[in-house]
Amino acid sequence: MSDVRVQYPEMRALVLEHLARLADPAWRASNLKEDSSAELNFDDLVNFLYDTSGLLNDPRGALGFTLGSLDEVEAVQRLRDAFEAAIEEGGLSGESLGTDPLWDLIGDEAATVVDVLSARGFGGDNPSPDEGASTS
Repeated sequence: MSDVRVQYPEMRALVLEHLARLADPAWRASNLKEDSSAELNFDDLVNFLYDTSGLLNDPRGALGFTLGSLDEVEAVQRLRDAFEAAIEEGGLSGESLGTDPLWDLIGDEAATVVDVLSARGFGGDNPSPDEGASTS
């Protein structure tokens, strides 16, 4: 299957923003705590990645909506697997949020997803939401 057009480039941009934060160890350590007063805390991040965007809930189902290729789907599936493995081991709760070693794997997978999605941009023939009309 070749690349497909992304129907929601604005949501894709938000996905990239959230995943870039998740990939940053310093950001995770200071923001992913249960008592965090950060603009984006653990509950918000998980809610966005699983529910709002549907990205981690159903990576294959995001194809054509926020994802544009099977390579992107596979990268997101590896991120979801890292989340689920950490959750099953009980490493994503309490005071360990953001600093638990299990977050390193999640952060690495998030960085990979950011790289894979960034290589394609915002959806094939969809320009970046920040790009305006061409000025020649």
